[in-house]
Amino acid sequence: MRSRSTVDSLAVAALGLLALASMAGGTNASFTATTANPSNLFATATLSLSNDKSTAGSLVSLSNMVPGDTANRTVVITNTGNVGFTFTGNAAPQIATSLWTDTVNGLQISVKRGLTVLYTGALKNLAIPASGTIAPAATDTLTFDFSLPTTADNTFQGLSQTFTITYTATQ
Repeated sequence: MRSRSTVDSLAVAALGLLALASMAGGTNASFTATTANPSNLFATATLSLSNDKSTAGSLVSLSNMVPGDTANRTVVITNTGNVGFTFTGNAAPQIATSLWTDTVNGLQISVKRGLTVLYTGALKNLAIPASGTIAPAATDTLTFDFSLPTTADNTFQGLSQTFTITYTATQ
């Protein structure tokens, strides 16, 4: 016959096993709550510029220039995007003639922003330095003075030079 303490120990052990078994297969109740950050969005800016002389020949188209002739023109650069930018400018020939390649007697240019001279020298080497920041919808006006030097000799007769000035914006 078993002692009472052994029976009591077995009973306690059985109850413990039953309690563990009921917890393993049963439910465990607890409270939960959630919150969210819905509809998050990242959108990029639009960097865009235009100028008021963007059609062929609209900045300058001159015929019959002689040494000493000059032509004054303006161009307005507009920020058509939604972010501020700075811009630079340079020139490139379609086909280079002596008007382009001769940096002393060929075409010369001076570029100004207001009273500030940005560049003076051969058209071939045109490098308009970075502007200040142009805000969205704002404009910047550049003045160009094109000239054929008085030192241009008879080898420049009958020549023509087509070129493009390109403005590059950087955010």
